[in-house]
Amino acid sequence: MSLVLNRWKVVVDFVQGHDVSDISLWGENLTARMDGQIVSLAEAGALSKQAVSEMIRELLMINPERARAMDQPMISVDFTVELFDKRFRVNVARTRGELFASLRPLPENPPEPSTIGLSSPLVKSVREANGGLVLITGPTGSGKTTTIASLLETINRSRQAKIITIEDPIEFNFTPVKAEIIQREIGLDSRSNEQGLREALRQNPDVIVIGEIRDAETSIVALQAAETGHLVIGSLHANSVVEAITRYLLLGPKERSLEMRYVLAKTLRVVTNQRLLRKRGGGRIAVREVCLHAPNVEAVILRGNEHELAGYMLTGRESGMIDFLSALKSVQHLVEPSDYQLFSKL
Repeated sequence: MSLVLNRWKVVVDFVQGHDVSDISLWGENLTARMDGQIVSLAEAGALSKQAVSEMIRELLMINPERARAMDQPMISVDFTVELFDKRFRVNVARTRGELFASLRPLPENPPEPSTIGLSSPLVKSVREANGGLVLITGPTGSGKTTTIASLLETINRSRQAKIITIEDPIEFNFTPVKAEIIQREIGLDSRSNEQGLREALRQNPDVIVIGEIRDAETSIVALQAAETGHLVIGSLHANSVVEAITRYLLLGPKERSLEMRYVLAKTLRVVTNQRLLRKRGGGRIAVREVCLHAPNVEAVILRGNEHELAGYMLTGRESGMIDFLSALKSVQHLVEPSDYQLFSKL
């Protein structure tokens, strides 16, 4: 085994034995994020810039096209890689002209909903929806992709459906159970989210999964798909359910804002916002606010008063809704006190 591969073997062994959410390589540094905290995996001076660069290039050489792409200035590439039976999502870019890499370890299988704190009403709403829009929202690194994978697996296990995913890159590998699952990767199988989504509409899907909704074209086509009877599941960067609604509508062109608001109000089935907080004793826990489709929710969005959704989530516990503060209080005994204090002020 080469020295570079041996270094990667040490990293993978560490990841396998600890709760690591991210690995970073840059300059002379090799670090891991554990329970939200950054720790160094190499003593000062143990790695040279050349050694770190060689580790990054080992990742790129798995696909020579990516290595050639990184020879160009101002290029960033995303891909998945398997190292010693462990899969990672990888981003490689440049800082001050030098390569740096960010890796996220990927679970072997989509998690069971109960193990990541997904409520029964939320899961049921997604599993039984025959059409409409489901938005899984939160800041970067809050576990949105994992939540989508878990929900998708419940559909896979529960009913016959044709599922098409559009991912950048593919993170979880699904094994068809009752559903037919076609996974497509941006840059490999389609040029963009918007193109992949338009292509999916011609491929007879029941369920369409969009890794991230982040531009006007994707937001518009996603609503069109939801309006025509497809179940569309997508992620969106936002810090609350209310902000998610506002941000989605702001993605579209101003001249179509009323149309988009109408369709969003009519098609929205679930919107949830989540944060990952540190647990007492180690690990992290997802805390979610959940808003489910209801006539009053639809009416509030139609009127442009989405700020009122906070009140409906507060009083809608019987239907499966919950606001963030109530969700946080329900797991207070599990959350690191400093994180509880910080997030209780949001």
